[in-house]
Amino acid sequence: MSKFSIIIVLVLFIKCVWANESELKEANILFNKGEYLESINLASQKPSLESYIFCARALAIYGHFFLDGEEAIKVFKQAKEFAFLALEIDNLDDNAHLEASHSMGRYSQLIGIVVALKDGYAEKISFHLDEALKINPENVSAQISKGTWHAEIVDKAGFMANILYGATSEQARNHYEIALNLDGKNIGVLYEVSYGLFLLDAKEDIIKAKQLLLKAIESSPKNHLDKLYIKKSKELLKIL
Repeated sequence: MSKFSIIIVLVLFIKCVWANESELKEANILFNKGEYLESINLASQKPSLESYIFCARALAIYGHFFLDGEEAIKVFKQAKEFAFLALEIDNLDDNAHLEASHSMGRYSQLIGIVVALKDGYAEKISFHLDEALKINPENVSAQISKGTWHAEIVDKAGFMANILYGATSEQARNHYEIALNLDGKNIGVLYEVSYGLFLLDAKEDIIKAKQLLLKAIESSPKNHLDKLYIKKSKELLKIL
């Protein structure tokens, strides 16, 4: 290949990367405004590791907050497909593993944790969360998700949780504490940790959950997702 040809290829590559980054930036703007489907449609037009991860995350969030039943199941399966496409590109990307667990986790919550445990989702989700945390221990969402993995199994399996899956309340609390230390002002973090503590249901967990929910409610939302989390925080606080 001539020097001139190499320059042309390099220029085309740079333009392609710039186009992907530009569309992902616009997709994030749409996402933050609450235009979730539009953001997914835009991001999916330029396949890449980053766009696959974005689509997986956005679909899992959209399905969780806005859909139910078969519609939600279909969306969670689509999210999983995007996550595994990302893993095919780079199986050492912590967010690709996170979104694989995210999609399966939301699917498990929808079909019921007991059914999900019988279908082997506990092991599948745990594998991807462990991989994500091995790659990046400071991945806040992975820390929260692993905490809730423990909390949901403890909630449903009781004393058998540790025997069957190695899930314990103490490990859940440890993961939540790490997440709060990393990003304790984030509204979504505050809600998700509160929900996990609610599942653990010990007196000290409920007290802390209430404190975190009040903090979330008093926070100023930075985007549409924050507003959704504030609404859920108010709903959860009412039943504590």
